[in-house]
Amino acid sequence: MNNKTSVVYDINMTVLNDDNFLSPYSPTDEPIITGDVAEFLENGAAKFNPKQKLQLNIYSNCIDGQEQSVYKSAIHNYFALKLAATQIDLKRNLIVSVIFTVIGLLGLVAMVLLDRFFGNAIWTEVVDIFAWVFVWEAVDQFFIERLKLLRDCKKYKAFVNAPVNYQPLNK
Repeated sequence: MNNKTSVVYDINMTVLNDDNFLSPYSPTDEPIITGDVAEFLENGAAKFNPKQKLQLNIYSNCIDGQEQSVYKSAIHNYFALKLAATQIDLKRNLIVSVIFTVIGLLGLVAMVLLDRFFGNAIWTEVVDIFAWVFVWEAVDQFFIERLKLLRDCKKYKAFVNAPVNYQPLNK
């Protein structure tokens, strides 16, 4: 599926029957691929490095010239929708990270105030734990989850921009 020395990452797909290539459902008026085709392509890109270019090679004797352009468009439309959803998730991730950081910092301030004015060690520890849970969750959201989302964005952009080459299937 790929050539490690090349700057192009190839995903090769053999289509023996294209009856289920396009999904009968689409959130837009544009064609999109089925979940099975999408799953195959995403699994094919499991080792994709975002520094590489992505290229799809489809081997088939049942896809005619008109279907080729429709299928290419459907592949790009599907991954454009995935890219848009992932970009929304990135924005949501940033907002959640900021909110969790603020809550965590307010909790730490509350812990200091509780310790200084009330001196109740049990409640101070409870608030301390509460605050650090939010701080650590903010760190997880921003530095770990965000990296995964950024990688997914790069992968989906590569799919959107990937050339789709059709070749006859040699039997």
